[in-house]
Amino acid sequence: MRPRLSTYAGVQLRDFLTGRMPLLVLVASLATYAFFHVTGVTLAVFDPSAGIDGREEAQGAFENALGVYGLVAAVFTAQGLVARDRWRGFDRILFSRPLSPVRYYLQAFVVAGVAIVALSVVAAGLYTVGDRPVSVPGVAGYVGLAWLTVGALAFALSVVTAYHLPLLFLLLGSAALLDQVADRLGGSAAGPVIGVAQYLLPPVHVIAALREPLARGRIVG
Repeated sequence: MRPRLSTYAGVQLRDFLTGRMPLLVLVASLATYAFFHVTGVTLAVFDPSAGIDGREEAQGAFENALGVYGLVAAVFTAQGLVARDRWRGFDRILFSRPLSPVRYYLQAFVVAGVAIVALSVVAAGLYTVGDRPVSVPGVAGYVGLAWLTVGALAFALSVVTAYHLPLLFLLLGSAALLDQVADRLGGSAAGPVIGVAQYLLPPVHVIAALREPLARGRIVG
């Protein structure tokens, strides 16, 4: 009898919540703290009694934290998803049953994506109630976008190689560096080679640019 794939969804969600989710929260928190420390942001910017200037500063800090979380969370949705089972030999036991490996891991990736979006919704809701209003649907949309782009790339690399994380960080770092080079050179001066390279590499600069309008609930044209 062929097992129903949906019966594994609960197990996959539990594994993500008890395994990768705590590490995700820790890494995202440390990365955000490091970013705030480098940029000189303190917890005082989140004081609700601050004026308009303080409100804008707090909004910018929230958007930067959202950018960090979106990237880190997207990576963790696929971290070791396929390569880990293959390395430990779990795939031989798991797929000794008539179960589709492609559908199984795709479902695990989707379950993890839903979990990170749900966590962002809870966090944005608590921030809205406790400090300043932000667009909860926009926050969810941004995290979902990061999951569909960076997370999907991480998932694809995880299928190909066990060294998917170093390769992913190399691609993301190259994309960010190339974007800085293109900005310094200017649009037409960048040349077709840089344009093609930017097209092939992950759109890190596009994703990062969308965190502000989405977090503020603006319609992106």
